[in-house]
Amino acid sequence: MPQVALPIIDQLVHPSFGLTTLSAPLASISGNGTLTPPQNPLVALTYGITLSVFTAPAQWGRIIGNPDQFHPAYCQLSVDYTDLTAHTFNSQVQWMDVDGSYYWWEEPLPTDLRYHVQPGFVLIPRWVQT
Repeated sequence: MPQVALPIIDQLVHPSFGLTTLSAPLASISGNGTLTPPQNPLVALTYGITLSVFTAPAQWGRIIGNPDQFHPAYCQLSVDYTDLTAHTFNSQVQWMDVDGSYYWWEEPLPTDLRYHVQPGFVLIPRWVQT
């Protein structure tokens, strides 16, 4: 079977925003949990995630705009990495308050994406890929 070799830089540094695409929508998320970013150099490399608000509680502060903003933030995201000693640690904790904004990995190849969605919110995630 022929091998496809991609430059290592493609796996380590995200490309220009205009060269990425979004995956098909994943199953909706709410509450707390983890998602494992798909990394398949033959299909697509994953560099982040975007979240669309599907349901928001009526009492939540919403600033109507283009895009909409929520106050307080509706979701917290962070990524897990595993070092060479098999120690897993959490990094890049960020609260999301703008509907549809992108969350990019600062370091390549995380093992998991952790999320905490505020009560009453339902989100639709999509991977940012090449």
